[in-house]
Amino acid sequence: MGMLHVGRITRIDLPDAVLAHVHAVLIAKLRVHEPVLVGWTGPDGRRDEVFVHPSMSLVVRYDADDALGLDRAWLERLMRSANGVGGLQLTDEMIDAMRALGADVGAKGSAVEPAG
Repeated sequence: MGMLHVGRITRIDLPDAVLAHVHAVLIAKLRVHEPVLVGWTGPDGRRDEVFVHPSMSLVVRYDADDALGLDRAWLERLMRSANGVGGLQLTDEMIDAMRALGADVGAKGSAVEPAG
């Protein structure tokens, strides 16, 4: 389980395969100075959201040392979400589906270069 720290107060725990995709989308948005709303369900079952702005620091810590491949279809889906009015919403269903990518991404043929 990796961690995404946004600023000094927000921490989101995500499986490494999911974190790699979210990280790539956030970096793409922040490189062009576009803020993005990120929402997720916290451990207590409540919905949390943070508005990520280019001036905020992001710290990403992966559980595994291995470089992770990225699935182009999931990157596009997450980017569409990030560009929408509701922002990048990390639902439990999306996280569960993406978690399966950890083993699959290399075999699909739609993978892009590892994050990092």
